[in-house]
Amino acid sequence: MLRLAVLYRISQSNREEQPVVSNMMRVLALLGVLAIAACRADQPASPVERASEPEAAAPTLGGQGSVQGSVQGEHRMTVLNELLALFATESGVRWQSYDGIAGVAWRDPQPIETPEVADPDARFSRSGTLTLAGFAETDLPDGNVGADAGVRRGNEGESGVTLSGDADRVNGISVLKFYPSDDYEAILRQQFAAGATLVPEADRCALDFGTKAENTGNNKFYRIEIGAATLAHVEAFVDEDAGPSGPGSTAFVFYRTKPEQRIAAMQCHPVQP
Repeated sequence: MLRLAVLYRISQSNREEQPVVSNMMRVLALLGVLAIAACRADQPASPVERASEPEAAAPTLGGQGSVQGSVQGEHRMTVLNELLALFATESGVRWQSYDGIAGVAWRDPQPIETPEVADPDARFSRSGTLTLAGFAETDLPDGNVGADAGVRRGNEGESGVTLSGDADRVNGISVLKFYPSDDYEAILRQQFAAGATLVPEADRCALDFGTKAENTGNNKFYRIEIGAATLAHVEAFVDEDAGPSGPGSTAFVFYRTKPEQRIAAMQCHPVQP
């Protein structure tokens, strides 16, 4: 499976994250969700169309993350946009609020406790799949392992999604797709209408989180604004060293507040406005 050495946890409200849950655990869980979906599906999942979307297809990212044409839609409410719009509200702290999000196929009907996670604010999770907007068809792992491992054709935007939090509150959202692509802004802009603004907050990180090792994930941090309001803060990073186990991955971790401690611990450079 994919290997990620960075450690993180999603914080509650203004509390900062502590290195108690590894990215490896979350990535393995998300990849497990994707593998199950691959084994079940006769046809790859496709983005759910909204009544508010234009009939014309949105410009797409080419196979394996390359950009094709314009990267921002005009009148779209994508699955990720809908998730984050809920996440930013008072209702977004409740696990059951996410039951009816069209376009998310929940594997877990309710949050599941992971007792070995010491931090109660990150001990529960709920996983499923969604399709990020703006991607084209490509080869994806078919869900088999070892000598039986192969590929299938599917939308590159097919992704694992995990809500994490405590027994009563959703504290964060993680999304992971196959194939590494550090064109984070292009991917993120595809998920929001033209009125959204993506504000860089930090980049050029020196270290992997919780270690003294050189940063290998090209971690970058952004703030997503809709008008005068902040929708979420997001950290993006890649895993390019998957070896024989997979094609690598791109991950997005969404926070309600700017993860200042994480940025400082990785010795990232603030982006000047």
